[in-house]
Amino acid sequence: MPLCSCGVIPTGVGLRKRGASRAATVSFLISTPQTGVDSILVTYGFFGWTLAIFRPIAAFISGVLGGVAVMLVKPGAREEEWMKHHQHSEDALAAADERRSFADKLRDGYHFAFKDLLGDIAFWLVIGILVAGLISAVVPDDFFAGKLGHGIGAMLVMMAFGLPLYVCSTASVPIAAVLMTKGVSAGAAFVFLMTGPATNAATMLVIARALGGKVLGIYLTAIAGFALLFGLGLDYILAKSALTVTLPEHLHEHGPTWWPLAAAAGLGYFLLRYFFAKLYRRFGAAPVAMNNEHQLLIDGMNCSHCVKNVQDSLEKVSGVTACEVNLEKGTAVVQAENVERATLAAAVEGAGYKVRG
Repeated sequence: MPLCSCGVIPTGVGLRKRGASRAATVSFLISTPQTGVDSILVTYGFFGWTLAIFRPIAAFISGVLGGVAVMLVKPGAREEEWMKHHQHSEDALAAADERRSFADKLRDGYHFAFKDLLGDIAFWLVIGILVAGLISAVVPDDFFAGKLGHGIGAMLVMMAFGLPLYVCSTASVPIAAVLMTKGVSAGAAFVFLMTGPATNAATMLVIARALGGKVLGIYLTAIAGFALLFGLGLDYILAKSALTVTLPEHLHEHGPTWWPLAAAAGLGYFLLRYFFAKLYRRFGAAPVAMNNEHQLLIDGMNCSHCVKNVQDSLEKVSGVTACEVNLEKGTAVVQAENVERATLAAAVEGAGYKVRG
């Protein structure tokens, strides 16, 4: 599923609200950030097929086994209270199944691929490329090979770097790629690829609140333990077989010159269009207030999936005629007839977000 590292949080919470077990929810949270179709394609683009195939396999195994470990822990009082309060709340997964034409589906697919999904990864992809470029320019070649060496020591350093860091699965790829050019082994780079997207402060907070502190401990232990295990396994496989992980400077051998140039030009166009649209929404003229209009300030929205969750929840409220959610400003403007603001706030909070004021 093409969910970014923060988009997976409200989706996982929505699954939990609608009856998914703690184990299944944790499996979803462990595996999904690492296996989005966008991150797999970017992994192939930077490293080739070996790592692009190895990465989802490792995510699947670690997700299943992490969920099995959660089954051994009894739910705590805090988790039971959370479930009692949220079990029957509305969420974005209850969207109606509408009959749409093929043309409508194509338009929706285009909008999701080149607006919603690109919007989720655009900023962090650019940050990842800039950080990778800075490391490439400042750090000497083979610097890490001399300082860290290979094996579990280098992987522990990469884990310490990746666990507290918020970086989406797509943005982590160029950083890992340039670290490999500076002497980090493929296994150590994989440890960073696995821990960076799956662990961040927002994810930890949601897991602790919805599933309990013990489950959070299992989640972090599973991520760290399986990252080391698969990192060591990847280095062993590469050493004992003919498989290789392609370094970025060799990628020109994968195809004709015109194709990467055309792909880069296309990506550049859509990125520029996204950033210009974002600036316009943020600094453009404010909408004129209308009668029967409610403006909500919302905390917790981080991506287009959050926007969709909030909008779906508000549109389900009886009496709502129109709704516009702005991610950059953290607002929702709702047109409604005979609907109290408290009802709208309850719908937003039922989706897992907080209304200020």
